[in-house]
Amino acid sequence: MAVISLAATNTETGILLMTAYSLGFSIPFFILAFFIGKMNWIKRNSQKLVKIGGYVMIFMGFFLFFDFMTKLTSFLAGIFNFQGF
Repeated sequence: MAVISLAATNTETGILLMTAYSLGFSIPFFILAFFIGKMNWIKRNSQKLVKIGGYVMIFMGFFLFFDFMTKLTSFLAGIFNFQGF
């Protein structure tokens, strides 16, 4: 949030940007909380999902530690023809 407040040129823009960020971050969690009881697939496969999430975290940790993220980012930017912002 500090980056958003520094990027704002005036108070109103900062408030608007931080509100949009907060809503965009929290709304998916509220939606998930309301409908988690109806998602039987997630309840049935929760142990598998936790293991997959753990493996992804380990994989990303290795990529970050050995600085493969820059290579992966360059590779994906070439595939998707990303020109930059």
